[in-house]
Amino acid sequence: MKANPTYLLDSLSNNDVTFFIPPYQRNYEWLTDNCKVLLSDVRKVAEANLSSVKTEHFFGSIVYVVEEVGFGVPAKYILTDGQQRITTTMLLLMALRDSIEDSNYKTEIQRRYLENDRADESVEYKIKLKQVETDWEAYKLLVLGHDMPESLKNSSVYQNYLFFHKALDSFPEKDKKMLLEKGLMKFSIISIQLEPDRNPWENPQEIFESMNSLGKPLSLADLVRNYLLMGKSTRQQSELYNGFWLTLEKRLTGKLSEFIRDWMQADQHRSFKVARESNYKELYGAFKEIARKRSVEELFESFVRFSHPYSIVCGLQQTGIRDLDQVISDLNVIGVAPAYSYLAEVLAAWESQILSDGDVVEILTGIRTYLLRRRVLGITQAENKFYPVLGKRLVDLSESQDKAASLFRQLSSQEYALRLPNDDEMVSRLRSLNFYNLGRSRNYPKLLLSMAEQHLTKSRPAWDDSRLQLEHIMPQKLNADWRRMLGEDSESVHQELVNNIGNITLIRHNQELGNKSFDEKKETYAGQSGLQVTQNRIIDQDAWDVASIRRRQDYLIDLITQKLLGVPATFKRASNWSQDDRVSSSFDQRATLNPLIGESIEFVSNPAITAQVISDSKVLFEGEEWALGPLTKLLKQRSGAKVSKTSNFHGASNWSWDGIKLVDLDV
Repeated sequence: MKANPTYLLDSLSNNDVTFFIPPYQRNYEWLTDNCKVLLSDVRKVAEANLSSVKTEHFFGSIVYVVEEVGFGVPAKYILTDGQQRITTTMLLLMALRDSIEDSNYKTEIQRRYLENDRADESVEYKIKLKQVETDWEAYKLLVLGHDMPESLKNSSVYQNYLFFHKALDSFPEKDKKMLLEKGLMKFSIISIQLEPDRNPWENPQEIFESMNSLGKPLSLADLVRNYLLMGKSTRQQSELYNGFWLTLEKRLTGKLSEFIRDWMQADQHRSFKVARESNYKELYGAFKEIARKRSVEELFESFVRFSHPYSIVCGLQQTGIRDLDQVISDLNVIGVAPAYSYLAEVLAAWESQILSDGDVVEILTGIRTYLLRRRVLGITQAENKFYPVLGKRLVDLSESQDKAASLFRQLSSQEYALRLPNDDEMVSRLRSLNFYNLGRSRNYPKLLLSMAEQHLTKSRPAWDDSRLQLEHIMPQKLNADWRRMLGEDSESVHQELVNNIGNITLIRHNQELGNKSFDEKKETYAGQSGLQVTQNRIIDQDAWDVASIRRRQDYLIDLITQKLLGVPATFKRASNWSQDDRVSSSFDQRATLNPLIGESIEFVSNPAITAQVISDSKVLFEGEEWALGPLTKLLKQRSGAKVSKTSNFHGASNWSWDGIKLVDLDV
């Protein structure tokens, strides 16, 4: 390692060097606020030096690896640290060049700092700082003084240049020159050259990760990209980045970290924590274990293959098949980010022609039914950890003759918390449910009524139609006319049924109908604003009272349970969860618990209840040591279950680790 104190602009003016930002680095991300701080620091240093107070500003370290490229060509300084600061400095220099009127001064800034006199006209070497691909076009146009197309004007590179240029407009000409001569020229740095060939401990990857552990953390995608590209030559890095990673960035803009985590789930068929800033490093550690025995090319190819079905599942692309695109849109309205890994696996099987068009529509419709039935009952528990396990069973599903029945068997084979609600549960809940306020932003009632309209007319109302709104037939505020219609018990009827499913409908209308009379509302429903689901069991009524609301309630509940969210006959009245605590006699609990010593396991019926494994036969719960069987019996009794004195429970069926029942763990 060679460390040399120097000045930033002295480094940038060296014509024997061209700085390269390697593909494993993150994109340029400095905000306008960062630029304000830099300009303020430059101004303070300039003003101090103008007042005869000799001042410098330490601008941190610049870390790089030198790559020789042949005689007559400037050496490549491959930046490991300093990308954001050097890029922002270059943008400030461009803004100074473009705001100063002195043509000689302009030429000198361009010649000394922005372009390289020693390089030929090959732009890659002629420009002093080669950006990563996503920032390169905008940066190159700014350096060369060309017009910026509209498509690039939102880039951080252009926006920060624009900030500097506008800020400098208010400076007199001499002050602009002093910003450079007395300010920026006094910014000192430590220039650090790594020598990994001589000193293996100067590993650029480890140093890159270490130096980025402070400040804004690297995302999971940043860490993975770094891991896969670091150690390759710049030519190989460019080929891999342009051939693979750039495809991911374009296809999954803003979702790459979530994608990496979901790829891991699909690859391993186990759950991982949701990708958040707080656990990026933990997920990165798990990724390295997965990647350890695979080539970089193999991993990149797997990413790109998975990214296409994943982008469809996320709603970023469409298949062009109406029914398939519709059910995917519905799933995203429901909110299925935890299921993306599994849904992308299903679509990948479809793209590989393992599943037909009809098969994939049938499977995703089944998932929609499963989720909406659970949302009606207000159940979301444990779903995160279930989907990766479900992906392991996709082969069995693809080979079955009856895809719907096979899927619902899989969905009904889990613990109670993951159950498929049957028709009895659905009917009971829908009768008493505040249907109007079901789900965030009332998306679920709007979706269910849109599905009902499609069932009745073969036409789905456009989801983005600004006129589409939920409507209370009996209004939320009663006037005298409505009270007379409802009779003596109007207040209690209103309180009980105003948000009942029978009183909620869907219309296309530009304003609320409020407490208009029932006759006026019927006229609107019968016209262009009305949908079929709004006309059925409404406009044929003379009055809107308890009997009318209950009549339409039963009609809609039957439509939802039997048609829109129908399940095969064997699941309609069944207990659709695993009832079997029996396990094979070949199961070895000690072998399963031994690798889990020190880990927490969850009680399947209530994952909020946890115990710590302390040996190959005991767990710690509420300060006491327990065998799993007796502890399971205790917790069953606490939950109110009928447990006889002679009842025995096999703990491995009732406890899970990382979302997988102990009995199903591979040991």
